[in-house]
Amino acid sequence: MAQSVGTALELERLFDLSNDLLLVLDRDARLRRINAALRNVIGDPDGEVERRDFLDLLHADDREPARSELQRILRAGGTAHLAAGLRDRCQGFRTIRFTLHASAEEATVVGAGRELTPGPGADDTAWRSAALLQKIQSTAKVGGWELDCRTLELLWTEEVYRIHERPLDQKPSLENALRYYAPEHTPLIRGSVEACMQRGEPYDIELQLITEKGRRVWVRAAGGAIWEQGKVIRIFGCFQDIEEVKRRELDLAEKLAIIEQQRTAIQSMSTPIIRVWDQVLALPVVGKLDSARAQDMTEHLLDEVAKSSATHVILDLTGVETVDEATADHLVRIVRAIRLLGAKSLVTGIRPQVAQLFVALGAELAGTTTVSNLRDAIKVCMRASAQTLA
Repeated sequence: MAQSVGTALELERLFDLSNDLLLVLDRDARLRRINAALRNVIGDPDGEVERRDFLDLLHADDREPARSELQRILRAGGTAHLAAGLRDRCQGFRTIRFTLHASAEEATVVGAGRELTPGPGADDTAWRSAALLQKIQSTAKVGGWELDCRTLELLWTEEVYRIHERPLDQKPSLENALRYYAPEHTPLIRGSVEACMQRGEPYDIELQLITEKGRRVWVRAAGGAIWEQGKVIRIFGCFQDIEEVKRRELDLAEKLAIIEQQRTAIQSMSTPIIRVWDQVLALPVVGKLDSARAQDMTEHLLDEVAKSSATHVILDLTGVETVDEATADHLVRIVRAIRLLGAKSLVTGIRPQVAQLFVALGAELAGTTTVSNLRDAIKVCMRASAQTLA
């Protein structure tokens, strides 16, 4: 009797000290007892784990196969081996290899499990590395995925679930995963995945998906192939939430477009070429001419002279209050360019101080008619036109 009690105590110690995940179930698959290793994996904040349904702790896809195996060994006795996702204390899933045994004479099932993925009960260093990797993925908003091309089984890391706003216990299929993408981007992602599966072509693209909660999110999807004996057996890749980055890029592009529109508008305002009469153009010059503005002004003016077959161009300098050597040189170059296109130039509105500066700087406006104002310049052009017709 004493020996029997001692043996029982030893078995109790072995049960609690084992690194394997040990459990005892009743006929309804409810937990009657678990050891410390299993309790450490699944957590037990309320101290009521032993009264829970074992199947509720498994991934939704694994419950029916596990239920079927339990019914079989409870009915006929024997041993069942199954791999299933077990929900852990962090609400993630770990793949556990269970061995369950029942005899026809008893109303209980005893079982043992070992993790096929790292966890604190298996290797503390590996678990810390996995936890660190998960933290990095969450901070960078990037996750990983893998697809078995033979079975089409798709695996996501937790971060990929989070980006899709999909519950962790809802394992996706390939077709279901592709349906998340925005309609305008579905052909792109579908074609990229198919090319990678069939020909091993890698891809790295940016596109929008619609999450489980209906939000549109910009993501970066990248994939590559794993070959075996000349065939692609798996494809894998990363998946990143780039919503914030993409929004900043789009906002920047929009602002740059607005700036470009404003620049074009300002440029056209700074070079207002006016058709004042048939084949007569007028260009009011306001302010100081720098090299860039003078070049733009010359290009626009010469294009307009060629398009309109202008015979006269009036440069109105009423808005020019002062002239330096660079400005004078630019004006002289514009006058010469007009003459090369076969048109005559007229300069109006030269102020006395500007005229003195032209003389002092030695700026030559030879071959150019100068008049006091725009009205007189137009009259000169009209008389020249009438003489040509006569």
